Amino acid sequence: MSAENDDEELRRILQKKKEELLAKLSSQSTEGDSSSGNGSQEPPVAELNDSSFDEFIASHKAVVVDFWAPWCAPCFLVAPIIDDLALQHKRIAFARVNADASPETASKYYVMSLPTIMFFLDGQEVDRVVGAVPEEVLEERVQWLESKL
Repeated sequence: MSAENDDEELRRILQKKKEELLAKLSSQSTEGDSSSGNGSQEPPVAELNDSSFDEFIASHKAVVVDFWAPWCAPCFLVAPIIDDLALQHKRIAFARVNADASPETASKYYVMSLPTIMFFLDGQEVDRVVGAVPEEVLEERVQWLESKL
């Protein structure tokens, strides 16, 4: 009985944290849109799905893809890092894939844990990071990818 109560409380805590993180991400993205002043309507991080993934990868020389899911709390820790890296590294295309909504793509690339950050060069996977890692780890990988351009 106690374990069931603990599970329910944990679910409530995780749900509340998810809502807070979503609200924070939403407010950051609207602030970023209004303060950018560059007139570009394209978001720095593209939202991909099963039907758009292959074309996006093929049309960019270097791509960083963040596989995530709405229920994944660590994914919401990585998301702002990916957004920052996208703003800093304009020569690399950045994208997100909701693994739940795009199961074919997640399966094709053997995404078994979330978040998974994949790095593509000339359409081929060249690296991946699984789990929430410090910004420095992702920055190092992005710099390596950029050095190949």
